[in-house]
Amino acid sequence: MKTLRHTPKTARLNEAGMVSIMVTMILMIVISLIVLGFAQVSRRNQRQSLDRQLSTQAFYAAESGVNDVRDLIGTALSNGQVVPNKKSCTDTGNGFYSSLNKNLTSNVSYSCILVNASPKQLSYNSITDTGTIIPLISGEGTNFSEITVKLTTKTGSTTPSNGCKSTTNGVFTPTTTWTCGYGVLRFDLVPVNGNKSTTDLQNQVRTVFAVPYTPATNAGGNYHFGTEGNVVRGMHCTNTDCTLTIDTLSSDKYYMRMQSIYQDVAVTITGKDSNGADATFNGAQIVIDSTGKAEDVLRRIQVHIPADGDGNKNQLPDNALQSTDSVCKRFATMDGYFKNQADTPGDNDLCSN
Repeated sequence: MKTLRHTPKTARLNEAGMVSIMVTMILMIVISLIVLGFAQVSRRNQRQSLDRQLSTQAFYAAESGVNDVRDLIGTALSNGQVVPNKKSCTDTGNGFYSSLNKNLTSNVSYSCILVNASPKQLSYNSITDTGTIIPLISGEGTNFSEITVKLTTKTGSTTPSNGCKSTTNGVFTPTTTWTCGYGVLRFDLVPVNGNKSTTDLQNQVRTVFAVPYTPATNAGGNYHFGTEGNVVRGMHCTNTDCTLTIDTLSSDKYYMRMQSIYQDVAVTITGKDSNGADATFNGAQIVIDSTGKAEDVLRRIQVHIPADGDGNKNQLPDNALQSTDSVCKRFATMDGYFKNQADTPGDNDLCSN
């Protein structure tokens, strides 16, 4: 019987293919990981592109919801109807909002609409040197105790308080040398509750020039409407906003005309009622909160619209007469006779050339 011997040389010959197999397996694993990585990146990019598209569709759907509600509110206001609140997605406001068609396409809709007709904050994106009329009417019917006005800059400066006035001396610089990122806020405030005569309105209206003032700790403090007259008052300013609080109020209804000199600003208004709680405002703005949906992507926006349905309806002019040319006025008076119009041109007309 012959015995086979396992020599080292034979063992080496039997193991000669193991290295090739291991190298091949490693390469296959590496290539597989690379392919999986590229596939994952491709799927992620595809999903991101789809999400961007769906996000845009959801945003437009939310805007469509705002426009639909705005049209509904505008029609109601023009017919003298009261706009009810919509406090939940399913609330119909006693049927007022039931006509809304939320489904825009098979997979795009505005899934939720909320409406607040008595918001706690009024927001105005652009207060310019043209007057904006703001009704401040208590939603609870209780008297205001204070109103807080907050300005934010529209210049985009990171340090808008640089260059603001350091003293409230009532002396204003030319527009070309104004370096502050905030404007001087001028407002006229008058209570209009109850019956008011012309004399009452003239005596009770107050005009305040609110000057952006730095440092904020040295500003003039609150404006006391009940005890002060027409003043120049410093606002508490930082690099993010300026605030002025109007206190000692004693009415549930005021009207404010607001202008910004030197710089356009954004303004928000909040208030406290006579009990110290956050006040709500009627008749100024209605807040529409709309959520758009495209498949599984949601976009939510919130818009403040004028409560009269027309952004220009409550904008009283800043002047009685405006002309790009010279204006001539003629008056003729005598006992028992008054004439306030010019004669026929050419008939001793002092206004004719």
